[in-house]
Amino acid sequence: MPKMVPSQARVLAGIDLGGTQVRVVFGNAKGDILSGARTQTKALGTPARVVGWIGAQARRHEVDLKMAAIGAPGPVDPRTGMLINPPNLGDPRHWYNVPITELLRAELGCPVQLQNDANLAGLGEFHQGAGRGTRDMTYITWSTGVGAGVVIDGRLVDGAHGSAGEVGHMIIDPNGPVCGCGQRGCVEAICSGANIEKRYGTPAKELLEAAAEGDEHGVAVAEEMSTAMGIALINVSNLYDPEMIVMGGGVTQSWRLLHPRMMKVLRSSPFITQRRRPKVRKATLGTRVGEVGAIEWARTWYERGLGV
Repeated sequence: MPKMVPSQARVLAGIDLGGTQVRVVFGNAKGDILSGARTQTKALGTPARVVGWIGAQARRHEVDLKMAAIGAPGPVDPRTGMLINPPNLGDPRHWYNVPITELLRAELGCPVQLQNDANLAGLGEFHQGAGRGTRDMTYITWSTGVGAGVVIDGRLVDGAHGSAGEVGHMIIDPNGPVCGCGQRGCVEAICSGANIEKRYGTPAKELLEAAAEGDEHGVAVAEEMSTAMGIALINVSNLYDPEMIVMGGGVTQSWRLLHPRMMKVLRSSPFITQRRRPKVRKATLGTRVGEVGAIEWARTWYERGLGV
């Protein structure tokens, strides 16, 4: 059993709904995480069972919740609180157009806010990770896919439809490979882990490990990936003018291999002068980034006076 603290200290819940795990943490109005739990997403199977498990954790941890936030894979609609058709959560028949905030509100008895998981990862790194102390920061997650979270003047930017910051679907080569989104030559199509494996028949992790040992093919793939991401960094710099770009996700485990080439490409831009060139840093929160971001999103709404 977890160590209990006074329930009045725990007013927020942060939920990270991923394809592998569901994580829920409980924290205070300062954003401090006090306790939490996790389980396998596919072991629960359906939205109703996921929501029921989250409610059971709130009762088990004896919390008096004022606000909750959940991060989930896109596409999501934060304004209606709907999961549209998120990939990798289980049987798509169960996960199509799920009113997740409505279900959680009924279960937890408090307001609930939904947001794209990459956005919340960015918010987590901004407040408690590598981006602390900045005002304008862009977070890029580079893993199976490529996503981003954009913070401008200390506020998360999600756009008119919750789709701002789709860095993975910026087109950098109109004649490039077809992306899963239907466009051709997206950043994600060229350098995401899933697409590298699809194109070369070998997991990106293995290719990058081989590159680190000097394998010629692996080195060529690593250069292709880091060049594409370097071009993405130029575009992000021109679009958002961040003081820092923070990068996380599984591919960044090969940071020492990829970072020099990315920076060489970024520095090659004559338009992005040294004075306004962003710092590029590796994320620091690791697997905790989603739950930290969710707590911070709950805290954002709680501070706006929207908690019960």
